[in-house]
Amino acid sequence: MWRLYTVARSPSDPGADTWANGSWFNGGGTMWNAGSYDPETNTLYWGTGNPAPDWNGDGRLGDNLFTCSLIAVDANTGKMKWYFQFSPHETHDWDSAQPPILFDAAVKGKPRKLVSLANRNGFYYVLDRTTGEFLTGIPFVKQTWAQGLDAKGRPITLPNIEPTVEGTLVYPAITGGINWNSPSYSPLTGLFYVPAREAGSYYIKGEEKMAPGNSVGMVGGGGGGAKFMTGDDVYTTVRGLEATTGRKTWEFKMTGDAWTGTLATAGGLVFSADAGSNLFALDALTGKPLWHLQVGTAVRANPITYAVDGEQYVVAVAGNSVFAFTLPQVAQAPQAPAQGH
Repeated sequence: MWRLYTVARSPSDPGADTWANGSWFNGGGTMWNAGSYDPETNTLYWGTGNPAPDWNGDGRLGDNLFTCSLIAVDANTGKMKWYFQFSPHETHDWDSAQPPILFDAAVKGKPRKLVSLANRNGFYYVLDRTTGEFLTGIPFVKQTWAQGLDAKGRPITLPNIEPTVEGTLVYPAITGGINWNSPSYSPLTGLFYVPAREAGSYYIKGEEKMAPGNSVGMVGGGGGGAKFMTGDDVYTTVRGLEATTGRKTWEFKMTGDAWTGTLATAGGLVFSADAGSNLFALDALTGKPLWHLQVGTAVRANPITYAVDGEQYVVAVAGNSVFAFTLPQVAQAPQAPAQGH
């Protein structure tokens, strides 16, 4: 029916002028994760990948649109309604492919249709999903690359954060404040549940080798790489953020390198898993651990929930096994907070 390119395919295409010397031709920016759909406005919301080469931006000066962006697309025509770029001229492999969350809430006393995204660059964003207007942006993990965001949501970058031959220590790590694993949202609590990653990396600049048939990975045309930090201050966690502001209300800290997303249910639970193969449930309002099960192998896929004959199930895939659980009917849902708080 239609096709939409996220990066220009000719010098006259929108955004081509943000790529120096025609570098849009092999500029990256792919979509590689799930998006979201608003049936009321028939709009698709999709996050885009980072520009290439990943760690050496010398040959692609400019903002490199529409990489590291959230784009809103008419589902019938494929026409881009609006875009918001999180990380212009990105050089740390912090793509913006994280699944966006759609919700309605009051902002400063006014009802708004919102879209939020916890970005790999370490910032949590809230936009008006009708217009793309930037409303809120705040770090949800440690970040050392930006002083903050300006009034339009553009990052105010700090000096000496670019990759170097020797390696530059920057937070978050190459795996990001979040990666491909999905967050979730509960209208009952007004909270956004993010599987966050606290770590930094040494970002290394190398020679870009963009050529036909040459991979853009660390050993190919990526223009460098990164060395992941280790230590006691490296951990993963599930955090409950106030969805309209990004303010952290609680966290459930884990050891190890967990890669599972979160699932919020109407019964007031949040499901996820840790690096030790423990599937667990938290209280959605407080983050208090309520239940866990050792499943014997890593849980990388997000848990899901559904109902059959009125009975609710929660299912998780671990290794080559599928675990299914029923939920009791007596679970008490938390009380919804006042709108806008």
